[in-house]
Amino acid sequence: MTTSALSHPVDSRVPKRLHSLDGLRGVAALVVLFHHSLLTVPTLAAAYFPGAEKASPGSWEWFLTYTPLHVLWMGSEAVDLFFILSGIVLVLPVLRSRRHSWAAYYPRRLIRLYGPVWIAVLFGIATILLVPRYDVPAFGPWMESLPNAYSLRGLFKDTTLVFGISGRISPLWSLRWEIVFSLLLPLYVWFAARAPGSVWLKFAGVFGLIALASIISSDELRFLPVFAIGALIVIGWGRFADLAAWAAGRTWFWPLVFAVGVILAAVRWELGAVGVPAFPAWRTSVVSVLGVSLIVLSAAFWGGFRRLLEARVVQWLGTVSFSLYLIHEPIIMTVRTLLVDASPWLGIAISIPVSLALAHVFAHQVEMRFHHLARFVGGRVDAAMESRTSRR
Repeated sequence: MTTSALSHPVDSRVPKRLHSLDGLRGVAALVVLFHHSLLTVPTLAAAYFPGAEKASPGSWEWFLTYTPLHVLWMGSEAVDLFFILSGIVLVLPVLRSRRHSWAAYYPRRLIRLYGPVWIAVLFGIATILLVPRYDVPAFGPWMESLPNAYSLRGLFKDTTLVFGISGRISPLWSLRWEIVFSLLLPLYVWFAARAPGSVWLKFAGVFGLIALASIISSDELRFLPVFAIGALIVIGWGRFADLAAWAAGRTWFWPLVFAVGVILAAVRWELGAVGVPAFPAWRTSVVSVLGVSLIVLSAAFWGGFRRLLEARVVQWLGTVSFSLYLIHEPIIMTVRTLLVDASPWLGIAISIPVSLALAHVFAHQVEMRFHHLARFVGGRVDAAMESRTSRR
């Protein structure tokens, strides 16, 4: 089961390895780590929960929440960035390949996703058994909103993902959409590669679907089109490269694009600063996705930002990003539970380095092993398909 190269080749200016986007993924994972760490501070968590006592205007908590500074700990917007990057890195090799084996792709992709998730779920269960969770007002609204124990139904959800999640490890919610996108990848490739001259019209259609989703409250329309943005960036790479060439002598251009991206990404919080209620602000998610898209383009084409993202420590973050995303929340919850009588800031000071250290271990001892298994299985499937073809 293969597909020959599609009629629209990838622009020759697309690098073989998008190192800056690897680094950007690492930064996004760090932002999610900050997000869940700061949610253990009741005053900061209150911004996400109607009825909870919000930060006082003018306080440092208020500035951290209701200004573009929130980009440092925006969880859902960081996930939008993950989705766009997934659209790029999964569609790009298909378009580059002369004969792409879908039969080998599916087991490879599902092993790489599900394997680490299953071990992360076991890790989460272990933390709950070792340090049972409970509710006290000092934990704040976020920790009180999460389930304290696993049920068989919850375990089934967290190990299959496509039927929703239990909430015991809340970051798993995004993996549901990663799985669905991975299963639908041929459709995304077809959509992106067909009529490449209409790429701007396609961008408009994708953002239109996201805007519609915010009106009719459809999770499917809210999240699945975000992956298509990444796919369209691949198809439109030559046009963006031409824009970057035009901007080469205009040093103000990409910093401006990046700044606009940050401001748009944080739009729902900036609206909160002027008194817009949380629910209407949520309807502006299409604006935040546009902002995140501009940040991704800046990472790909702005030389200064690209060099920063290609620094060794940022590249390391990219290497451990998936592992960090999977295991950080149980660590945060466990540390905060153990230090219930202490300041949440002490828990944050401990949780962040512990999460980074264990993510490094998890990446090398768990995630990499599943990568090797995925390549092995994919290779066997490829060999079997070639053998079957040669016998015909």
